[in-house]
Amino acid sequence: MKKLGLFAVVLLIAFSMNAQNSNVENEDGGTHFSVAGTDDFMAAKTNPAALGVGNAGGISLIGNYNENGFFEDWYSVIIADDNFAYVLDRIGSNNYHRLAVATGKTDLLPNLYFGSSWDWKNKYFKKGDFSESILYRPADFVSLGAIGCNLFDEDRFYNLGIALRPLIFDTSWLDRLTFSADAKLQDEEWEKPVVGMQTELVNGLKLGASYDLENEKIGVNFGITLDKISLGTFGKANDDNEFKTGQYYVNFSDKSFRSLINFNKNQFVDYKMKGQILETKQAQKIGPFTVVMSKGRTLQSVIDEINKMKDDADVKGIVFINENFKASFAARQELIDCFLDFKKAGKKIVFYFEGTSGSNYAFAAAIADQIYLNPVGYIEFQGLSVSSPYLHTLLDTLGIDVVNLRSHAYKTAGNMFSEDHMTPEERESYEYLLEGIFAEIELMVDGGRGDRLSKPIRELIDETPIWDADVALKNGLIDGVIYEDELEQKLEDLYQSKKITEKYENEIFNYDWSEPAQEKIAVIYAVGYIHSGKGMPGRSIGSITTSEAIKKAREDKSVKGIILRVDSGGGSALASDIIAREVQLCNEGKNKKPVVVSMGGVAASGGYYISIYADKIVCQPGTITGSIGVVGIMPFFERMFDKIHINWDTVKIGKYSDYARMSRLPTEEETKIGELMISNFYDKFIQHVAEGRDMDVKEVHKVAQGRVWTGKQALDCGLVDALGGMNVAVVEMQKLMKTDKKLRLVEYNDSDKTMKLEFPIDASTYIPEQLQTVWKISETVKQFDDDNIQMILPYVPEIK
Repeated sequence: MKKLGLFAVVLLIAFSMNAQNSNVENEDGGTHFSVAGTDDFMAAKTNPAALGVGNAGGISLIGNYNENGFFEDWYSVIIADDNFAYVLDRIGSNNYHRLAVATGKTDLLPNLYFGSSWDWKNKYFKKGDFSESILYRPADFVSLGAIGCNLFDEDRFYNLGIALRPLIFDTSWLDRLTFSADAKLQDEEWEKPVVGMQTELVNGLKLGASYDLENEKIGVNFGITLDKISLGTFGKANDDNEFKTGQYYVNFSDKSFRSLINFNKNQFVDYKMKGQILETKQAQKIGPFTVVMSKGRTLQSVIDEINKMKDDADVKGIVFINENFKASFAARQELIDCFLDFKKAGKKIVFYFEGTSGSNYAFAAAIADQIYLNPVGYIEFQGLSVSSPYLHTLLDTLGIDVVNLRSHAYKTAGNMFSEDHMTPEERESYEYLLEGIFAEIELMVDGGRGDRLSKPIRELIDETPIWDADVALKNGLIDGVIYEDELEQKLEDLYQSKKITEKYENEIFNYDWSEPAQEKIAVIYAVGYIHSGKGMPGRSIGSITTSEAIKKAREDKSVKGIILRVDSGGGSALASDIIAREVQLCNEGKNKKPVVVSMGGVAASGGYYISIYADKIVCQPGTITGSIGVVGIMPFFERMFDKIHINWDTVKIGKYSDYARMSRLPTEEETKIGELMISNFYDKFIQHVAEGRDMDVKEVHKVAQGRVWTGKQALDCGLVDALGGMNVAVVEMQKLMKTDKKLRLVEYNDSDKTMKLEFPIDASTYIPEQLQTVWKISETVKQFDDDNIQMILPYVPEIK
């Protein structure tokens, strides 16, 4: 009730005073706004270039009044979005229209904006006039603006202005006080300037004054802001220095202001991460459209939002309510790094589950201040496993023979077709990999809750695969057993927070004038299996698509470096080599520029191959990488054709003209030819690794042979340079560029010029869980066509 009372008082004051919001002159001789200092909803009327700042979006109403009341025949309506606005001024029986546009930030001069507008009266659009404007803000304490109005008319004039913020020694107060001066040039004569001052010494309370030296008129202003609403009055004194007339305004913005009454203070955000956390949205091209087919959010979008909440003083913490999501282990590690950074800002993280599984529990344990479970809830944590079907006996029964040409016994991608069971080398490789991943899980759980667990997590998971709420509490896996409706009271008791916000919005009004110089970095996503031809965004890596994106970024002079984000288990050896060559070209010639690879959940075999010529390779400790080896898988159906009585005859010229035909088994000589090709490809693979990683070939061979490594193990082997996520890749890029400037990451891909439609559909979600593996294999095989020689990872383990 106190807040409502204060709100009513403020409204009364706002409409009982005349004011001036900042400092173009209206037909009634009223308000003058600064062309350098105005970038809010009045930008469309004052200086269209200021639309480019991004603060003017929303809907606004301006009205006129005097001591006898409101003028019904005088008002303005402004409808604006970033870089575009429409203005309707109703004066008497006439309608005055304006369409205004502005450029956004540019790479060359990020603080320089250009604008233009077309003004017409009533229905006479073609008889309108043109205006051009400019806004330049070289620093946070100085702004320069100019506009040329009625440029097609003899009565053209120009307004030039400067605005200064004097409190440069205290950045927290820099935007609280602004001085401005504007002068008008017409018919080659300068008018005396209008000088003004604007203040916001208290959040949401705007006060200011101005003096028109030409007309010797005083102006004052008053306004308030409440979340996304601003309102107030403005006007000038008459010849008797009396404030008899004025204007009022109400602005509904798409940005949040500093608010006189803070409605969001000390809030916990109910954060939603259900579904899949993706590297980039999966899509399918259909004609001119890029159709997004998958549900879920991208990893980077989550990180960006958490970083915003970290810097938001109104956010006390985050609460996750029944948030069980899917993500690669490395993606979870990248998210954990982000949330731990969030906590360093003094924020809190609370989880509430009705039930959860191992990967989601480990994530919660690593970052949570408190974990609560429903009284009849459960935690299912079984550990790590790899399960793979083996089809040799089935295929043999059908009369299908599979020739599995492996560079080494540890290169096991084709084993499921050629073997009856897991080979010793395959088992050894998986055991070492799983041990490395589980060591990371132990660090996550024991590191986050080690002082609260009854015993180490490795011992706990061997006692039972599932804990009910009481047993979980007893063993320190959780901090309390409550119902969801009791959660808000818990937050109040622990953190004095009475509010859980279900939808977080963080589009904040930009009070800064200038952005520091930034270097443009191209980010190219290489996600999915690698094949020849054109790929599908987020789903597969086509040699043409990806190499063209790298070439485009390499030849773009505005791009100073490339970050290649790789999440791939490999694929076609030929396609991998084509992409790797394009990365290599970035290291030489006139377009030379640094390349940093940031690995996602998997960057193995061909996924590692396309990374080797980067200047630096960064991965998470739990990234699955390595698998440096080659495999060729060829099925033959001669015995099956015999069983079903299909006979084949061949006429040929050339001894090998029917080489690798599926209708007959290969000869011993032909098998040796295939083995030699695999061996040659492997030799080239390790030679490229040695060249790209500056290693000896023998040294590479020791850690190659198809062996799979975690990111941490790969660092010890010299296959990568640093551990971390995209943020570490950015730091490595800055080191390579020898710059302290902020890097502006811009996604480069082949769908930049296509129209995008989003349909949250993923066909694989409708496949039964038991058939998911077969579905993924079939989808992968379809992409390879005639690419028989593969650099591919066989399997990715699951955390259960």
